[in-house]
Amino acid sequence: MRQLNQLTASEREQQLRLQQMKRLPLLLLALMAVLYAFSLGRPDWWLWLHAFSEAAMVGALADWFAVTALFRHPLGIPIPHTAIIARRKDAIGDSMASFVANNFLQAEVLSARLKSRNLTELLTNWLQQPRHRQQLVSSILALGSWAMGMIGEQRVRKFVVSLLQRQSAQFDLAKGASKVLEFLTRSGRHQEIFTQALRFAIVALSENEERIRNRVQHESPWWMPGFVDDKVVNQLLRRIEALLFEMALDPRHELRQRFDLQLEKLILELAESEEYQRLGETIKQDFLDNAALQEYFLQLWSDLATSLKQAEADSEASIHKNLDQLIQAVTNELQTDKAMGELLNQWLNTAIVRVISENRDSVSALISDTVRSWDAATTAQRVELAIGRDLQFIRINGTLVGGLVGVILHAINVLAGFKAIS
Repeated sequence: MRQLNQLTASEREQQLRLQQMKRLPLLLLALMAVLYAFSLGRPDWWLWLHAFSEAAMVGALADWFAVTALFRHPLGIPIPHTAIIARRKDAIGDSMASFVANNFLQAEVLSARLKSRNLTELLTNWLQQPRHRQQLVSSILALGSWAMGMIGEQRVRKFVVSLLQRQSAQFDLAKGASKVLEFLTRSGRHQEIFTQALRFAIVALSENEERIRNRVQHESPWWMPGFVDDKVVNQLLRRIEALLFEMALDPRHELRQRFDLQLEKLILELAESEEYQRLGETIKQDFLDNAALQEYFLQLWSDLATSLKQAEADSEASIHKNLDQLIQAVTNELQTDKAMGELLNQWLNTAIVRVISENRDSVSALISDTVRSWDAATTAQRVELAIGRDLQFIRINGTLVGGLVGVILHAINVLAGFKAIS
């Protein structure tokens, strides 16, 4: 639990202002006491001042007791129903947590509040400022440097390697590859990629015809005439090019269907063949047992972490400028593309409402548990530091209002005396 002497600088400043503020009602009470004593036993109009000061002292003392009883026992006397905040801090914390959760973290409240704000516009306007972009870049680099540095720690590395070894024992590499290939080829989604690969092959073949001819001439026997080589190469290139065009234009081409059949066969064999499973286990174990390969990857990661750490400290590093330019480009595009900006705004609104509303109970529990973790005296002190200065005005007003009530009561007594005489 946090103790009384562990005040922050801002809390110590609040405490100083509170002590200064407490002097005003105390001085006012002292003034009323002097007036009461000075007017005691004096006739005529002094009685009005006497009534004022007498009632003012009663009001001042009553309000002092009420304000003090909120935080501690007045004069250290354990009077019932005093030190209310210290005694009921857990219930107060629960009530405060429930109030925040029910009035600020409800999905309807958040949604209504966010609809009145264009978060995308606020974000892009904020990122248009160079210093704001620099803050974001610095935060990204700091987070990346920290994360990569953590992986570079010896204890973390040992944990990761140990975790990979344990998890890999349950992982079938061949079946995993089968599932990946099945996902990539589901509903023929691989055919478009295959078509693009064929088009690339056609372009590559056309651009490298001369190189192919030279290679054939270099490898052919010395006695073979050059025109024969050219004729053979030309026919071969034309047939290959025609075949590639046919395959690219016809999704039902025989060779493409053969390719699909072979791919389906491979997927099935990877999932069921014991030979592939043994091969997968061998590859997996070779990797896990290869200390040199592991050290290579760890050293590569360490070098990246070091480079990122150095870039984080150097504001003139190219990565700072590149990230800044990327963020500015995205910001400018969002400001230009209103449709995308509106869509992003909807995403942000939905995400914020969902995350906060789904974690409403966790936030409420955090508030409640935090208050419970404070000791009673600290809780009372922190609340007093927050609202104590305003409560001193209650004491001042109580003194003045009490005095006015005393004057009114004295006036009623005077009027009643006049009526009795008459």
